[in-house]
Amino acid sequence: MNALSLPELPSAYSLFLVGVLMIFTLLVRGVFIRRFMPLMVIYIGAGTLLGWLNTQVPLLDQGSRHSLGLLAEAGLVLLVFKVGLESDLSGLLKQLPNASWIWLWNVLFSGAFGFAAAYYLVSFSLLTSIFVGVALTATSLGVTVTIWQDAKQLTTERGNLFVDVAELDDISSIVLMAILVALAPLLASGESIAMMDVGLTLVKVLSILILFVSACWVFSVYLEKRLTQFVERYETRHEPMVLMLSIGFIIAALAEVSGLSLAVGAFLAGLAFSRDTAAAKERVVFNGLYLVFTPFFFIGLGLHIDLTAFSSAFWPGVVLLAAAIAGKMLGACLPAYRRLGGYGALLIGVSMIPRAEIAMVIMQKALEAGADPRAFTAMMVVTVGTVLLTSLTLPWLMRHEK
Repeated sequence: MNALSLPELPSAYSLFLVGVLMIFTLLVRGVFIRRFMPLMVIYIGAGTLLGWLNTQVPLLDQGSRHSLGLLAEAGLVLLVFKVGLESDLSGLLKQLPNASWIWLWNVLFSGAFGFAAAYYLVSFSLLTSIFVGVALTATSLGVTVTIWQDAKQLTTERGNLFVDVAELDDISSIVLMAILVALAPLLASGESIAMMDVGLTLVKVLSILILFVSACWVFSVYLEKRLTQFVERYETRHEPMVLMLSIGFIIAALAEVSGLSLAVGAFLAGLAFSRDTAAAKERVVFNGLYLVFTPFFFIGLGLHIDLTAFSSAFWPGVVLLAAAIAGKMLGACLPAYRRLGGYGALLIGVSMIPRAEIAMVIMQKALEAGADPRAFTAMMVVTVGTVLLTSLTLPWLMRHEK
């Protein structure tokens, strides 16, 4: 039987499709890497286009869907693992007294504004509105940190405070997502929710979360460095990175099986390696794999978008965009005013506006939980709007400091 015989065509087609998409993501990075349009939006758009073309011409068979789904899950793990890996947990704990007040009000305002806009103004369901509120508590650090670096203000008091609050935002939004995913079946039932059921579910998910956090802490403190040193004895080039990713995938899978989610497990795994300088040396190699796999997560998200429903989701997206901006500006500016003054508080507020990677991870979980698909499309409007607004406004503010 030759290499092109029918039984092997599905796998060959899947590899062909993956190769085409990898070339596409490479070209996109070359064109848009320094532009205002975030790469994730282009990737999601490509997935949306691919999904639409599949309705016209059958491009995606079962094998290719499975392959893209597996690559999307790997991209999700790498995406959230990187957030944990780049989090300075010990530094955050030291800065907690300084950043916690801004972080608390920032989360409360942005979550409340998001929920209220989704539930009362757009008339989304309770489950969908809560997911939207949680998604809007996140902040895309990657969008604004480059602007602070270019302005040579990242190491200032304001820059350090912004990074601390944004990292706390991401951590809290991932924890809230874990709790919400566990409560989603109760919220989606449409029946009156017994407080006893809610309490038992919360106790269960928090217990599992505490167990995972404790296990990752034990691994990080007592096992991780020993394992890394053991592997380094036989190192030819990048064995520590292979170990790091292998354990990351295992922890993410165990978290998914336990009822938390791949994202929560990947984040905790990243935190477990974040304190090790040997793991930090491998981040250049890790970033290469990150650039290969994470586009598939966003392409996979795009496959869930129905273009025929975009018109019905655009105006809800505009409403949520207004809520996203107002929630972060009020939640961050007001508590920061006393410490940084009007200009400094304005910089912090504008820097907290973007919603991108973590917000879309949360909305992916919303789709899986049965939330309104229009909310996912509406959040695309929020992502594009908040990223463009910050990319245009923040550099101007920094150039015109008084």
